[in-house]
Amino acid sequence: MNKTTGFASPAQGYEEQGIDLSRLLVNNPAATYYFRLETSEMEAFNLPRGSLLIVDRSIDPTHNSFALIRHDGQFLCRLFTKHNNKHYFTNGIDEIQSLNGNIEIIGVVTASIKRYTNDP
Repeated sequence: MNKTTGFASPAQGYEEQGIDLSRLLVNNPAATYYFRLETSEMEAFNLPRGSLLIVDRSIDPTHNSFALIRHDGQFLCRLFTKHNNKHYFTNGIDEIQSLNGNIEIIGVVTASIKRYTNDP
C-alpha cells in the first residue's frame, strides 16, 4: 500500500511477471516456427539480415503479406502480391511469379524480431 495516498500501487502483483514473447506473438503454436534471415535481401522492407521471423504455416498469404517460400531449393522471405489473379513474390528488387507450382509457400510471417547489437 502506498503510505502517502493510502492506495495500493497499480503495479502491485505484477512485480515478478516477465514478458512471454510466445504468448504475445504466436497465435497457433502447433503451426508456428522460427526462421532467421541469413541475407540482406529484405532490407528494403525493414527486415535486415539476422532478423528472427515468426512464421505460421496454417495461414495463407494475402496481398502485401510476407511469406516464407521455397524456390529452386532455397528458403526465401518475400512480399506476396497478387495482380490479375497472378501471384508474385518480391524482395523489393527482384520479382518471382508463381507459375506451375515452381514456388512452395511454407507459411506467412506474422512477426519479426531484429537485433540492434551482435551480442548473444
